[in-house]
Amino acid sequence: MDPVLSYSFSEVNVKVECNGFELAEKVSVAMDDFFYRGNGLSAPGFSHITVMFENNYSSFKVPKSVRKFVSSPFLDIFKDENFYYLMRKDAVSQLDLSSNTAIVRTDTSFWEKTAKSRQEFLMLSLLWLLHRHGLYALHANGLVKDHVGILLAGSSGSGKSTTSLSLIRQGWNYLSDDVILLKETSNGIKSIAFQKGVSFDPKLADHYPELNEYGKSSMNGQKRFLDITSIYPDRFIYSSLPKLLIFPEVTDYKKTSLFPIWGAEALIMLIKNSGGIMVDKKIAGRQLEILKKLISQTKSYRILLGHDLSERPETISGILAGIEDDAREKVIN
Repeated sequence: MDPVLSYSFSEVNVKVECNGFELAEKVSVAMDDFFYRGNGLSAPGFSHITVMFENNYSSFKVPKSVRKFVSSPFLDIFKDENFYYLMRKDAVSQLDLSSNTAIVRTDTSFWEKTAKSRQEFLMLSLLWLLHRHGLYALHANGLVKDHVGILLAGSSGSGKSTTSLSLIRQGWNYLSDDVILLKETSNGIKSIAFQKGVSFDPKLADHYPELNEYGKSSMNGQKRFLDITSIYPDRFIYSSLPKLLIFPEVTDYKKTSLFPIWGAEALIMLIKNSGGIMVDKKIAGRQLEILKKLISQTKSYRILLGHDLSERPETISGILAGIEDDAREKVIN
């Protein structure tokens, strides 16, 4: 009998079947290293999603009936009447969204790639399935200070990881690294920890020497990959209700500036950082409503990161102090 692994992401149970014990060990290590999960299964013995791992990538042939759906330097997505195919040179994930199943076929070389490279492929495969269960990805770092949930949303290179690391080092709690999940609850839109590991500029270690010990080479070789729990294990929080939404942007300005933005502008920026919102038409409308509700429960800001933060990254806490205090007062009242 093939090994079976069980996971839960905010009460969505995922069953993972592996073709052999050696492959199961690799998958188990990857899941533990790459993703935060909830405590226990929501309904033991029941699975919302099934993912099957096989090590027969070399024998897979793309069906002639497929058409290219999306293309990027690292991944191509194909589609036919029944499946989506997330494909790269060493792995393919065949997704059947209607039955909540995926078959992930890997080559031996896949497991030799950098952690970030493997993580991104596995994460995308999971996210396409989780979307159908009310869990929506946002490219953001989640932080919590004095019960106030904060989301730093932005693409790679926006400065959100550097900003987050500085705040965590100063005592802030963290929710997730680079990608969080959004879920609607009776109390509002909740942000939930999902992806482990943040990519950061090696120059940041000049200010925070402890990063040298833990950071590993990232996918592009220009950044390093860090599991924050290895340094700050007591700062982790699994979920929060966001009250502040901040969009960082790296600039050439000397001084960092912070200013509020309003509904439409904030929504557009959220959409740009929301995974799969224009891909899966069946959930696009629902996902858009979640983003609108998130806007309505938060105050939104843009922060233009200047050279002053490059020289003294710890000053970010002072810059955010005013808006964080205001949000905390509203939570208390």
